[in-house]
Amino acid sequence: MAGACRFAVKSGGHMAQAGAANIQDGVTIDLRNLNQSTVSTDRSTVTLGPGLRWGQVYSMLAAYDLAVPGGRSAQVGVGGYLLGGGSSYFIDHGFGCDNVVAYEIVLASGAVLNVTAEAHEDLFQGLKGGSSNFGIVTSFTLRTFGLKGIWGGNIFYQAEPTVDQQLRAFHEFSGNNGYDVNAAVQMSISFSPGFGKVFVNQPFYALPQVNPAALHPFTNIQPQLGNQTALNNLTAFAIANGALSPDGARQMTWALSFENDLRTLRALYAAFNASVASIAHVAGISWSLTLEPIPKAFLRASARLGGNMLGVPTNPRGNSLVLCDSSFTWTNENDTAVVRSAGLKLLADISKSARQLRTLTRWVDVNHADYTQDPIASYGSANQAFLQDLSRRYDPTQVFQRAVPGGFKVGSKRR
Repeated sequence: MAGACRFAVKSGGHMAQAGAANIQDGVTIDLRNLNQSTVSTDRSTVTLGPGLRWGQVYSMLAAYDLAVPGGRSAQVGVGGYLLGGGSSYFIDHGFGCDNVVAYEIVLASGAVLNVTAEAHEDLFQGLKGGSSNFGIVTSFTLRTFGLKGIWGGNIFYQAEPTVDQQLRAFHEFSGNNGYDVNAAVQMSISFSPGFGKVFVNQPFYALPQVNPAALHPFTNIQPQLGNQTALNNLTAFAIANGALSPDGARQMTWALSFENDLRTLRALYAAFNASVASIAHVAGISWSLTLEPIPKAFLRASARLGGNMLGVPTNPRGNSLVLCDSSFTWTNENDTAVVRSAGLKLLADISKSARQLRTLTRWVDVNHADYTQDPIASYGSANQAFLQDLSRRYDPTQVFQRAVPGGFKVGSKRR
C-alpha cells in the first residue's frame, strides 16, 4: 500500500467527523449522482442509489403509498445510514439494514458483486452494520411496506417545570408490555442561550390517527410552549425534523445505549444540567441530547428479519433499551477544544452513572459515534472477528482499512 492514493467516500455526509466523508490531500468519491430509484413491478421492493437523501426516497415512494425504514431527517444520505444499521420510526421493521435484501458493491479489486442472502451470504451479513469497510456500495434493494399517512410533530416545553413528567413518560412508554408498534418518539433535551433548557418531543404514529392513546404520555405533558403535531406525510415530517439541525455549524456527536431505567434517565438529566455552565458562553452553542426508545418489539422485529452485526442484545434482562446520541453545534473554531472537552465529560459522566446502576450496554451507534469511541468493537468480540475475517477475504490488500482513513475500521478505532 506504500504510495497508494488516500480517498474518502461520501453518500450524504451526515457523520459529524472530519474526514468521514471527505479528505485533505486525497480524493473524495462523491456518490451524489448515483441517485437512481426503482420500485419493483410487484411493489414489494425498491432499489436505491447511495447518493439519494431520505427525503427524496420518501417523496418518490409516497406516489405508490409505500415507505421503507429510513433516516428521520430528510437530508440524511441513504448509503451511510444503511451501512451503519439505521434506526427509524417504524418499530415493527427493526433497523434499516434489516430490510435490505440485496446490495451491489464494488470491491477494491474492481469486481462488482450482487450480494444477497443466497449469493455471498457472509458479505450480505457483514454489510448490515459493517459500515464502509468492504467496498463501495452502489445500490441497495429494500423491502417496502404500505403507508398512506402519519401523525406527529414537535412539541416544545420548558425543561424545569416538566422534567419529572418527561422522564416518567419516556420510561413508561418505552417499557410498555403492550407496546403499540405504530407509535414512536424522540425526546431531545436541549440548551441554547436564547431559549435556555427545553425538552423537544417528537411523537410519531404510522397511521393517520390524531393523538393516538399510545402517545398520550407525551401529548398530555403540560405546560407546552408550542405544539406542531398534525396529520402529515413522511416527507414533510422528515423535512421538519431536519430543519432542527441546519447545516453550516461545527458539530460533535457521540452515542451510547443503556437499559430503560428511570434512575438512569434521572442521572442523565442531572449530568446534562450540570454540563450547561461549561458551554453556556460559547458563541452559537446548541447543546442537545436525544433519547430514542429501542423497545422489545423493535428488537424482536430485527431478529425476525434476520438480524445484523450490531450485537444489540435482543432481550436485555427483559428490559427495552435506550439509544442516546448527542448533537453539540457551535460557530467558532476557537471554541472547539472547550466544546469537545465538555462533550466528552458529559459522555463519561452519563456512562459512569449507567455503569454504577448496571444499566450501561455495550452498543455504540456507529452513525453517531465520536472518533474517540470504538463502535465496531461494541458489536462484541465474535462479530468484530467475523468482520475482520470478512475484510481480509473481500479486500485482501486492505485498501478500505489503510487507504480510507475516515470512518470506523473493523480492526481498531478510527485512524
